[in-house]
Amino acid sequence: MGLFDKVLKDVTKGLQDVADKAGEELKSQAEKAASDAAEQTAAAEAANKAVNEASDAMSDASDGLKSELDKLKDAVDEMNVAVKEADEAMSKVSDEDWTRAESTLERMAMDSMKDMRVCLNCDNPVKGDVKFCPKCGEKLPEKTVLELAMCPKCGKQNAPGADFCTECGTKLPYKELVEEREREKDQAVLRKWSEELPWFPVWNCGGTDYDLDHPEDNIYCFSVYFQDDERGGEAAINQYVQILKDNGFRQAGKYPSDDHLYKMVDGVCYHATTEHSFEGGKDSPNVYFILNDEPQGGFDYVKPEPKKKSGSPFGSLFK
Repeated sequence: MGLFDKVLKDVTKGLQDVADKAGEELKSQAEKAASDAAEQTAAAEAANKAVNEASDAMSDASDGLKSELDKLKDAVDEMNVAVKEADEAMSKVSDEDWTRAESTLERMAMDSMKDMRVCLNCDNPVKGDVKFCPKCGEKLPEKTVLELAMCPKCGKQNAPGADFCTECGTKLPYKELVEEREREKDQAVLRKWSEELPWFPVWNCGGTDYDLDHPEDNIYCFSVYFQDDERGGEAAINQYVQILKDNGFRQAGKYPSDDHLYKMVDGVCYHATTEHSFEGGKDSPNVYFILNDEPQGGFDYVKPEPKKKSGSPFGSLFK
């Protein structure tokens, strides 16, 4: 082989190598490009699928919403028709018809209450010949609710629960029964007072709804109610303060006051205080009673007399 042929062969081989290498790179790039294109195509197809599914879902939702709105419209239309029919029916009812209907309903209600009694303790209605309330055990009234609403003066049958007759203004048996029960309840409180607080004069200053609470071992609280009568509550407290004084209670201690009155009995000091009587309102006063409670400084505290001043400016130096 000549030199020219050898050089040509070497050049041809080098070009072939370069071409092969370039071809491999182009092939690799083409394969990568094809792969990327395939991935992009798949992503595009997935996106397109998601868009189609979302579109279908929106379409379904829109159809469902339209269906519900149609149902609502139908319901409103039916209601309007019913209201119109009811208005037409009402317009055909005469005043006489209404009167007869009301009379019938009233008669039915009265018939249902003929043998009914109502517990005055818990307001439980009880039918039949029952003597005690099945809910709280309280004794039931002997008269029915209708009998308690019958006016003893003019004979009018009033509505159950009424206090006074709507025809003549007479107090009805129901009101009388409630007041009698309140009086009995108040008397029971005063009997308890006499048993547990014999050192203090029993309340006789009016009011209703008495209560005697015992919040602590040596403390009692009596409360009373003056309905819508604040002046009555104030007057009652002032009256009871005077009753305490008339029964030997007096001011004592370092800070004497009519709000705190004391009495010593067999070496025990009894304390009645009206200082906080109106914290619950002037129509609901209360009085506190404290057993074995001496005032500050003691029951027999005597205020010391001031020292007398000497006439000489040097007098105090030589005492």
